[in-house]
Amino acid sequence: MNLSQLKFAQAVAASGSFTAAATDCCVTQPTLSNAIAQLEDELGERLFARTTRKVTLTPFGAHVLPHVADILDAQATLLRQAEAFLRPDRRLIRIGTSPLLSSKLLGLMIEPFRQAHPAIDVVLREMNMKDLYRMLAEGLLDFVFGVAKVQPGSWHTAPLYEEALLFIPRGKTWAPQADASSVPLIDITNETYVMVPDACGLSRATRALFRSHRRKLHAYSGEAMSYQVLEEWAELGIGAAILPRSKVGGGRQPAYPITGKDGREVRIGFEASWSRSGSNAPHLLEFAQHLRLAVPGIVAALETGAVGPATA
Repeated sequence: MNLSQLKFAQAVAASGSFTAAATDCCVTQPTLSNAIAQLEDELGERLFARTTRKVTLTPFGAHVLPHVADILDAQATLLRQAEAFLRPDRRLIRIGTSPLLSSKLLGLMIEPFRQAHPAIDVVLREMNMKDLYRMLAEGLLDFVFGVAKVQPGSWHTAPLYEEALLFIPRGKTWAPQADASSVPLIDITNETYVMVPDACGLSRATRALFRSHRRKLHAYSGEAMSYQVLEEWAELGIGAAILPRSKVGGGRQPAYPITGKDGREVRIGFEASWSRSGSNAPHLLEFAQHLRLAVPGIVAALETGAVGPATA
């Protein structure tokens, strides 16, 4: 077993495709496939179920993948700590991001700062929210970008952006009213919902939405490992799904903005957090100012403030 094999497995799980993973890892597909086959032989079970249409994690793969991520995260931490010791003068901003964050919008928010400060290295790390806030508390991260108000703590915060939550019906069992462009939450509270693990903040935000309307969320007993799988399961009729607009992939199932009891569109908010007792290094303070002052203007410049497939 080697780190390359683990990285290849993680890439296939993220992309759902051996071809896309090979491209992302800058290797040929046979090289990647052979490496994963060797890893599966050593572990004693297949990680992926392959069909002509898609690649999905087996139950064994879903069980093992978080431990693969732990090993790769530990390697990245080791390399960063070694470099921090050998190059104490290096100016570095370490940002942890929720998987739910729009990657394209993340780039729009960070890129102006990077262009204005080419000597400062910005390092991104995507993990589940619990681990991100733990690392922030331990001083292993400088900032965390995630779902707003899901992690209590003594942090400085700055709002990043909001986007609409969309309802994806379960198969053909739900029909909207004629010409409906949105759906009231009250009309979909009896649905059964497929969910992802509460690692990115989406499940917690969805449950909070239902509680705010004094409604019980009916969750499917299984869990999906990705937002793409939520859409696929909704299409198969396993359950309905709720996703931020930027995570809806444009499948065959329609998706409808949700309106609350006040008639307004239901949105999910994202924020940046950083420690009140953290480093007062000038470049970190400058980045915090960028988040407070520049990012709101960047977000406002996007059309109607919505984060859609074209901008997110």
